[in-house]
Amino acid sequence: MPNIKLYDYIEHKIGMSIEEIIADSPERFSVIRTEALRDLVVMNQIAGTGYTVEMPEEALENPECERLSHDIPFTLAE
Repeated sequence: MPNIKLYDYIEHKIGMSIEEIIADSPERFSVIRTEALRDLVVMNQIAGTGYTVEMPEEALENPECERLSHDIPFTLAE
């Protein structure tokens, strides 16, 4: 099963590094991370892409990300 790294997806989508996004606004990063995970869940459900999302454990500290994690196969980044 293919693996998509959540943070790589965010950097590609936003066009900035994770560090730049966080430096700009940690609150904005939290929203972006949640929206990106939601995007991946929807794409996986609609398109049946069958990928696994690799995300850092800290993402699961966000209640919405934790909830979304139940809707897609995921692994924790090392």
